[in-house]
Amino acid sequence: MTLAVERPAVRDERRCVLSGKITKNSAGKLGFNANNRQQSVDLARLDLADHLWITDPRPRTEGGLERDFDVYDKAALSFDNGRINILANEIMAQAGKETSDGIDDLVRNEQAAREIKKHLANHGWCSLLVALIQLIEGVNTAIGIVADVAKQALKDALSNHLNYRVADQLKDAVVDLVVDKVWSALARLLDAHFPLLGADTVRVLRMLAVFACPSVERHRGVYQHALVPLMGDGQGLVAEEVKAQVSTLFTAWWQRKESPTAP
Repeated sequence: MTLAVERPAVRDERRCVLSGKITKNSAGKLGFNANNRQQSVDLARLDLADHLWITDPRPRTEGGLERDFDVYDKAALSFDNGRINILANEIMAQAGKETSDGIDDLVRNEQAAREIKKHLANHGWCSLLVALIQLIEGVNTAIGIVADVAKQALKDALSNHLNYRVADQLKDAVVDLVVDKVWSALARLLDAHFPLLGADTVRVLRMLAVFACPSVERHRGVYQHALVPLMGDGQGLVAEEVKAQVSTLFTAWWQRKESPTAP
């Protein structure tokens, strides 16, 4: 996501490197392997970063853009780069810091606290983002997004992610802690009149999930609810060639994962 504020030449250079890592078989066809899946997702991320840059109306400073956004800056709410950075700061950076401190207080064992934070970093945050995307898509009023059922949906998503990773006696406490911090972040956004509902917010939340996910091939929810809709967006957020690569590679990947004969 930080590449969205860099000069286009920086992204172009990165795109050349990624494209050069794509491998093909002896027949010149795209290889169905983990490397190609990763490079293709990263190319899609670069296209999303291009969109954030192009649609950012602010003046360029020495060829780049400033990274800092204020949740109370009304102008920043009018374009995707402003919206995504505000969401990232409130939901992930600030809530993440509060969560980290809370886990230290909750789990006195330093090693255990580190392990829990590691598990959260490994798809915990993108699981919450996917759950939030689904919630926003399913409600039509601000009342719906703050309902108890909505908060429980976030808890369920995180609890499912932490299954078999955190001791049962700790899991509920950790889930409650994380979701409470995220919920506080959502409350701050509402207080600042951030438009939580609507297509614009869903779009940038999808981008944030794709940027935040450590491995899309291991997180089908991010692929289905974030990357696929972004590739199908009418604004042409992802280049056709990249879309074709991602779709081809990941369709084969999911079919293999679902096959009873797959290793």
